[in-house]
Amino acid sequence: MNNKPREFIFGKNPVFESLRGGREVHEIYGTHESIKWLLRKCEQNGIKIRAKISTADKNQLYKLVKRKDHQGLVALVSQFEYTPLRLILRRKPDIIVMPVGITDPQNLGAIIRTSELLGVGAILIPKKNSAKITPVVAHTSAGAVEHMPIAIVESPAHIIESLKREGYKAVACEKPSAKSILLPEFEPPSKTLLLFGSEGEGLPLSIVKRADLVVSIPQKGIIDSFNVSAAAAIIIYHICSQAIKIKNSHSN
Repeated sequence: MNNKPREFIFGKNPVFESLRGGREVHEIYGTHESIKWLLRKCEQNGIKIRAKISTADKNQLYKLVKRKDHQGLVALVSQFEYTPLRLILRRKPDIIVMPVGITDPQNLGAIIRTSELLGVGAILIPKKNSAKITPVVAHTSAGAVEHMPIAIVESPAHIIESLKREGYKAVACEKPSAKSILLPEFEPPSKTLLLFGSEGEGLPLSIVKRADLVVSIPQKGIIDSFNVSAAAAIIIYHICSQAIKIKNSHSN
């Protein structure tokens, strides 16, 4: 008997990506139209659905997840499984993202979605004072959590030092200051650990001090700062696109 903890995830993309990503899906509930969409999407991608499928109206789906943004589709799945840190370190991805002190699941989900789309190799989430992978995070990430190696780490400071010994450069992403490099002038290292802090407070000083570099997005407006997930999207895009250009120039 399978005794793994289970949870309900909701939304069209999260349910589909859980099937595509290989998470164990036990039951699927949806409106007639949403189930038709899922069956068609799975057929187009060669995915066999082995879970029990039941039709349900929107009120029944709301009772399952207590969310109005379920998009007509809910699934009972095995609880999200994190990737062991040792496996991530063994793969030595070029770009790793570590959000520190980000407790808002919407921001974490958006960062994971951006990271998966742009080619980040892994996400490291601190065990303390950080949001974890929940159904809300899965929903906000549009199912990207199913395809991104994500590990829980005990101590961000310890991880920074460990990765630096493995050849990574720790890059703290902060508001512009006299010590920061503006993003257009920043050429990413071959192995990069990107550090993002919470909105308002930013990264803890103890983390910034351990960083090799501090990078900032140029700002022209008068408000204080970007939303952290928006800032992450801008910086991750720049670093991933620059890394591709550098690799292509070396191969020519």
